[in-house]
Amino acid sequence: LADWRICSPPYLEIHSAADLSSIQQTVTAQNLSFPLICKTRVAHGSLSHEMSLIFSAGSLADVRPPCVLQSFVNHGAVLHKVFVVGDRHYCVERPSLKNFPSGPCDRETIFFNSHQVSKPESSSDLTALDEEMPCLPPPSFEAVAALVRELRAQLGMALFGVDIIINIHTHTLTVIDINIFPGYEGVPQFFSSLLSHIKSVLDKHSSAGPQATGSVYAECVASITTKVKSPVYLTNSIYRYSDRDTSDDHELSDSLENCVSFPSVQMCVQIQ
Repeated sequence: LADWRICSPPYLEIHSAADLSSIQQTVTAQNLSFPLICKTRVAHGSLSHEMSLIFSAGSLADVRPPCVLQSFVNHGAVLHKVFVVGDRHYCVERPSLKNFPSGPCDRETIFFNSHQVSKPESSSDLTALDEEMPCLPPPSFEAVAALVRELRAQLGMALFGVDIIINIHTHTLTVIDINIFPGYEGVPQFFSSLLSHIKSVLDKHSSAGPQATGSVYAECVASITTKVKSPVYLTNSIYRYSDRDTSDDHELSDSLENCVSFPSVQMCVQIQ
């Protein structure tokens, strides 16, 4: 991905409690630079959005393991959330943290909820730029597509999200997070894209015979975890669709439309 000028900031995983001096030494050894974003290792739920911005070595005492420390990159208070649905991806612009001076400083740790900061209607002091600056161009479709292809291959997943920013100094595309439980709020044509992907997975394996089709059915059911009003109905509809003699496109479409609860669709999918 270097050809597309795509990178990720230096980071450090802290798995368990450690004394302050050990954390400070490791931060220095790993070449992390202040300020630092501290992210919880909780995968989903309200606590997964709790973060902090740490400005000095002394403030590393505020770290609460397990967590990830990541060098903060100034990006003009603009976050690009990429939502992947099979072979398609959608890029949605959201508010983000404003720019901060590089290097350590005598400032107290800022604790914040990333969901509150980056929701579409967010209005926060943390997202209001202190200075005028030109708008950065959005990431190119080709660069994001190359990133998505690589992540799909590495993760073995077809539904996930990626948070990317653009460095205001180097204009490099910087990956700051990968979300395996994304919310697809604001994504146009999500339902039709999801339906198309599930159909393509089942169709791809249908010619391999009943045994292979059955395993794909099981994979679909096991790998889709979603807030639904009738999970049994959805499961049975995927099964009937996998049996091409007794199903059609409309039944699967109707079951998805009836079962999926918007806007808080959350999925962990390993359909390929």
